Amino acid sequence: EEKSYLQELEGGKKEPETLKGVLNARKFLKKRYGKIYIQFDDPLSMNELIAKFGTPLAEMKPKEQNILCRNLGYRVINAINRSVVVTAYGLLAGAILNCGRDRFSYSQIRSIVEAYLNYLATQEAKLADTLVLDHVRAIQHALDAFVQSKFIEPVSKEKDIPYSQRSYLINASRRPFLEYYKNSCIAFFIPPAFTALAILEKDAFQFSASDLHANYRFLQNLFKFEFAYDIDKAPEYYVRKSIKAFIDDAILMPHQTIPDTYNVTSAGFRKLRLYSIFLKTYFESYWIVLNFFQNNSQDSIKVKDRLKKIEASGKHMYKRHEIDFPEALSKVSYQNAVDYFTNKGIKGSDDTEKLEFFAGAIQKTLKTLQ
Repeated sequence: EEKSYLQELEGGKKEPETLKGVLNARKFLKKRYGKIYIQFDDPLSMNELIAKFGTPLAEMKPKEQNILCRNLGYRVINAINRSVVVTAYGLLAGAILNCGRDRFSYSQIRSIVEAYLNYLATQEAKLADTLVLDHVRAIQHALDAFVQSKFIEPVSKEKDIPYSQRSYLINASRRPFLEYYKNSCIAFFIPPAFTALAILEKDAFQFSASDLHANYRFLQNLFKFEFAYDIDKAPEYYVRKSIKAFIDDAILMPHQTIPDTYNVTSAGFRKLRLYSIFLKTYFESYWIVLNFFQNNSQDSIKVKDRLKKIEASGKHMYKRHEIDFPEALSKVSYQNAVDYFTNKGIKGSDDTEKLEFFAGAIQKTLKTLQ
């Protein structure tokens, strides 16, 4: 599954499942790998959804049918996200990739994981049994599994060192595998990531919730091809919910006299970064695509060759250290970024005004996330 995922991100075709593949997998199916969780969300009623549009399906125009399909798609994806079971592997991978260092200690990672667990508790997310019963042991087990898979390496080769004294190094070439696990639970962290980034970009210890709405709406729109949001809820809802969770974790403190106003605590800035950093990979992918548009006119590159040129550009930017994360070199995100920017009227270097706007916004964010 890991290899298939990475192959698809790099532009490979998804191999269709076959009966032969199932038969060949019999030797694996006999082994014990752990527990499988099968979850279901509430059924969706097409009749109720069509009724909201006020027009029978047979009488809808093609444009109305497209809107209905997108609406249904968002609802299905959100139902899937709500039903996801968060595992120790997903949480640990997110903590490792978000810690901001190639070298980290067990204590640092455990602290990040526990911050994420505190947030998930406020969202009533479904957790794997291992996390519920003993999250410390579950994280230690996942660490050992990542070492065995060579995603990370222990700094000391000595055995029987207490976990509290252990340190690890990220294997840079295996970061995309960690990204695979992180993405299994990333949907839970997108609203707080948007909110945290909006707070950090205010660059002030004090802010009002209403100050964040425009920035949240911009981020939601920028990544609308990456993350599905609940179309029945406005950005104000997500900002309010994230702020409540941040207050519960002592990241924010409500102002004593001014309503709807909050102060960032001394430890809050560090924790806000632990949420906002979930977005850095995507900002780097979009910056690669925008940089391509800045340097190429609309007529200079054929559409069929565009993605290959962007891939080559991304690799050069990574080698020149203009991009920090190798997982940002994703063909899927490149295509999503192309769809977004072309939808906004950016076709090449001649679209100067729009290019300057998005370049300024993305560069400002990347500086915030350094």
